[in-house]
Amino acid sequence: PLGFRLVDAGIVQPDDRRVGIRVLGPVEVDGGEHLRPRDRAVLAALVVRRGRAASPDEIAEAVWGDAPPMSWSKQIQICIVRLRKVLTHEAIQTSGDGGYRLVAGGTEIDVDRLEDLIARARELFAADEPDRAATALERALALVRGEPFRAIDGWPPAAAESGRLKEVVQAPQDDLLGARLGL
Repeated sequence: PLGFRLVDAGIVQPDDRRVGIRVLGPVEVDGGEHLRPRDRAVLAALVVRRGRAASPDEIAEAVWGDAPPMSWSKQIQICIVRLRKVLTHEAIQTSGDGGYRLVAGGTEIDVDRLEDLIARARELFAADEPDRAATALERALALVRGEPFRAIDGWPPAAAESGRLKEVVQAPQDDLLGARLGL
């Protein structure tokens, strides 16, 4: 549970399990882990910034808008500790400037899976395989469970990413209809 596993001879090594994060609807983590609303908001902010560090100020703005509590810095640190327990310690790195970065190594994010499936469907269309393309598009669209990043939709970077994802989802819906007609 803490991101480590015991191996032969009692040596402790980092856990190599991958945890699924879903943000194409309510923010959830695979495995039935219950996240508190604030933890969901912090995780959503990290996903929006995935690959880049999110400063504590940015996370506070995402979670509380213009009215963070006096203890916002400590509350973010507590959320990060809880998220590391759920995801793995290695999944969230602390950057040199005190920010936090979600790293892909220990996580699988549904947004990335969606985009991979859409790209695969386009390759299959180009290869004149509409049946397989339709299957890939159906799998991609099944990942969408609602509006993305709703937990932090007042934060401009999340609103922009949500808008981008709505456009990303619209094209496959049209392509799927075309693939079905082609069959």
